[in-house]
Amino acid sequence: MTSNSNLRFIKTWSLTTTTDDMNSSQHFDFVNFDNYFSYLDLVFDDMDQSVDSLLNDFIRNNTIRNRLLPSPQQHQHIHDVLKEVINCTIPSAGISSVINHYFIDFNDIIIYTNSNDLLNLSIGLVQRQQRSFLSFNVNAFKKGFDDIEWNLESYKMKKQPNAGGGSFLSEILSCEIITRILNVELFKTEMEIDYFFENQPMTDYLVNFRHLFKQTSALTLGVSVTRAYAHNRRYTKLDAYRLLTKKLAGINCSTRNITNAKLWKQVLHIWCPSGKVARIVRKVYNKLDNKLKSNTVVIVTIVNCKWVFTNKR
Repeated sequence: MTSNSNLRFIKTWSLTTTTDDMNSSQHFDFVNFDNYFSYLDLVFDDMDQSVDSLLNDFIRNNTIRNRLLPSPQQHQHIHDVLKEVINCTIPSAGISSVINHYFIDFNDIIIYTNSNDLLNLSIGLVQRQQRSFLSFNVNAFKKGFDDIEWNLESYKMKKQPNAGGGSFLSEILSCEIITRILNVELFKTEMEIDYFFENQPMTDYLVNFRHLFKQTSALTLGVSVTRAYAHNRRYTKLDAYRLLTKKLAGINCSTRNITNAKLWKQVLHIWCPSGKVARIVRKVYNKLDNKLKSNTVVIVTIVNCKWVFTNKR
């Protein structure tokens, strides 16, 4: 067991694109990182547009419906969020667009992400009614289950009984990644969650979560884990449709059915063996009904560990 509190959050590169020519710039910035909230402190000094013009652009393009936080005291945070969203949109004529790419460097794994996905994660978690979709890429150097430096939260899950099925190892790794990224605490494992109705869809684990703006007691996130994987054949859109509709409907059901915890919202954590599979999942998700998506935060994670999908150590 190893505590991974002294991790680094590193901006690795950014790609700048204009309509006149294409060029890329490489630069490295080292920033102290406690959890995903810290990314909001990375100011984008090169953005010179005003908040008013940004608001007008977004409202005109219907891209920030219900995304802004209502309190006037949160104006600076809104300003940062708006700058970041503009930073990550596809450029129109004569406008530069920058997507910042990051990696979170641990001793045993590296988690790759970008500013757009971090923004989607932040908005999805702090706003209760906001659905969100994002992706990470996890590179485990040694790849073996026993080579991961498990933290206290994952170690607890390893020692607790499981409801069965063939996804126990993927659930443990999910807990490890979620707790590292969000700096949250494991609240209840699968068998510690109580339900009003039996034989209904179950949530895999609960974590306690600190809200970015609300200085209240810890909020509870539910996490359901699944795998987008087809054994010895190509993964298809139909596979993704069946997986997403089943899991999203199950999350909506379990949220209403849990009796010993009050959930802020739920996360659907989907493991993918490749970027190609992750793109299929994203395309299918984008076509689903919003009622089915509800306010679930969907996190797709590409990982290079075979045991996540086979459940064999």
